[in-house]
Amino acid sequence: MKNNKGITLVSLVITIVVLIIISGITANLSNDLIKQARLQDLKTNMLLIQAKAKTLAEEVNFETANLDKTKEEHITKINEIKGTKLIGTALETSSEEVKTAASNAGLTETTDYYYLSEENLVQMGINIKVPEGAYYLVKYSFEDTEVVYTKGYKYEEETYYKLSELNNIE
Repeated sequence: MKNNKGITLVSLVITIVVLIIISGITANLSNDLIKQARLQDLKTNMLLIQAKAKTLAEEVNFETANLDKTKEEHITKINEIKGTKLIGTALETSSEEVKTAASNAGLTETTDYYYLSEENLVQMGINIKVPEGAYYLVKYSFEDTEVVYTKGYKYEEETYYKLSELNNIE
């Protein structure tokens, strides 16, 4: 009688198939975790910008609280204070490239929005590496400060640009 010790071809194939299935499941789960981490990273960056923007908007509101927004000389003073306190470049005076990116991100009303360069972000105390062709925009407002990332975040065939939209993604 022959006494073969070892594994059969069938058991080897079954083992390989099981390992392939496990690796496929693991790869899919890890992709989901990476996407979730990217979303959380983007939301964290945008929340940091929003917090600093609210602080700056609050400083402007505090300094301009006693000024009449209907008088020309007070409007000039308000604009001076905004120019010294608010960080960034008003979107209306930004480059065409930034304006186009803002338009592509769905911004139609750009009056109160400012473009934040990497230098502006550092000035705010936020160290973020902004990818080429992407921009952070902020609407300085005490009531509804909004942050926009012009590159957006793709989720289930939809692209989201605003922090308020990203907060609804789980």
